[in-house]
Amino acid sequence: MTESIYESLSARLKLLAHPERLRMLDAVRRDAECVCHLEALLGKPQPYVSQQLSQLRAAGVIVDEKQGQNVYYRLHDEQVRAWLAVVLGP
Repeated sequence: MTESIYESLSARLKLLAHPERLRMLDAVRRDAECVCHLEALLGKPQPYVSQQLSQLRAAGVIVDEKQGQNVYYRLHDEQVRAWLAVVLGP
């Protein structure tokens, strides 16, 4: 493996190692979730949740879809889905 592959993998693992992002990913890997549900799940304010979602979206791990006034997030990266299944179980 090249050095850049190790760096890329390290950055991805750091992104996933954050406890709140991990909780969000656990939720959105099962079904699309709106920000309001993720706020309730985490007990965190909307700006905090949006900041974490923005990092996951920028990395291509999740995608968003607007439905009416709500935005729903779902897991997009199948490699991350497989990692979550190993780490968190089915």
